[in-house]
Amino acid sequence: KGNVNATCDAWQAGNVDGFFAVTGHWIEEKAPMQWEIQSSLLGFTKVNNAHNGKRLAGALFKILDRVGITHKVSSVYSYRLYHTHILL
Repeated sequence: KGNVNATCDAWQAGNVDGFFAVTGHWIEEKAPMQWEIQSSLLGFTKVNNAHNGKRLAGALFKILDRVGITHKVSSVYSYRLYHTHILL
């Protein structure tokens, strides 16, 4: 129904494997005037070593499109991603 806020992070395990995860957060109305915060892992994917902002943006939109919520995302937050300004 409403908007989804996304958080994402990328990290590298060792010298080779890079990973990217996207989590969705939204408020669900359980009953009139009763709301509950919901969160769910939307996607987790392996990315190559050269995970720059453009590649991470592609991975983000691929995940959002796969779960069918691209049009519902109102914000994307990443705490540690160096390439966040390029990603968005």
